[in-house]
Amino acid sequence: MNKNNSVKHQPDSEGEWSACPAGNLCKFVSVMKKRKQISHFITGAEILTVCLAIGLIGFLGMNQFSSEANQPGQRIAEKPCPGGLYCKEVLAHAKGYVAHTLDQELTQKVDAHLADCPHCQKKVDQLKANAHNNAANQKAALQKQAAWETYLLALNQ
Repeated sequence: MNKNNSVKHQPDSEGEWSACPAGNLCKFVSVMKKRKQISHFITGAEILTVCLAIGLIGFLGMNQFSSEANQPGQRIAEKPCPGGLYCKEVLAHAKGYVAHTLDQELTQKVDAHLADCPHCQKKVDQLKANAHNNAANQKAALQKQAAWETYLLALNQ
């Protein structure tokens, strides 16, 4: 073969490979690395966004539960109840209701409210139990005092 007549070898069929021009393979690898980095960045951003959303929902939910636990009557006090009284008003008049010192109209309103509000009914029942216990304790103390005074009088005679 002659140098001048040299024919460059070109692939005759699709099954043969040809050499890549210089630098093409490096450019391809560089582009693929960048695509992979971008894909990892997007995946990380998606995961972070989901975690933040779940965290925010959890925080707001826990904050709502903790505020309800700290002030159980607050949510009830915001809505009007039967009898035309709010829970807050009924609880403010509870001691007078238990002691029977409220006027007739207010007593009827409190009665109507208590008939449909188990929260307030429970508080009033607790006050009644405490008042009954206090009255019984006072009566027992007065009986002890009277017995002591009777004993002292008997000794002096």
